[in-house]
Amino acid sequence: MVMTWSAAVAAVAFVVLVAGILLGMRSALGRLKQMQSSAEAMQHDLQKVASELSGLVKPAEETIRAAHRQLQSANRLFEAAGQVGGAIAHTTSAVERVTSILSESAELHAKRSSTKRQVGEAFEWAELGMAAWQLWQTNRKAAAPADEHVTVSESDSESVSRDEGHSKNERSDYYVNT
Repeated sequence: MVMTWSAAVAAVAFVVLVAGILLGMRSALGRLKQMQSSAEAMQHDLQKVASELSGLVKPAEETIRAAHRQLQSANRLFEAAGQVGGAIAHTTSAVERVTSILSESAELHAKRSSTKRQVGEAFEWAELGMAAWQLWQTNRKAAAPADEHVTVSESDSESVSRDEGHSKNERSDYYVNT
């Protein structure tokens, strides 16, 4: 009897075990179906997202191209601004050179004007000296006939030099005789 009971307990245990395995398998199959349906839903969502993304790729690509064109335009603008800056620097340099040349010219003109004034003053002094010399010559000639010790027999060069007023001896003779 113990054997029968043992066989019956083993059979019941086997049935419970098979029933547990079947229930576990059924539960696993249910979960597997849920996972499969979730995977299908995710796949459907992914396809939907992929189609939306592919729809966004073209506008994004066009936006990137437009931004690239605008950056190139901005680059050209900056290059043009650099060229304008270079032109301004060149113009400023040219104006500085012209200003320097004009300043030097004005300074040279002022020096020439000063030199002309000095030359004018020198001519005035020369004219005054010439007038004084002529006055002296006139007075000397007027005093010569009154002075009897000046003879005509002196050498011609000495008489010529006296007439011109260049002889050093003449001045001393004149002052000694008068």
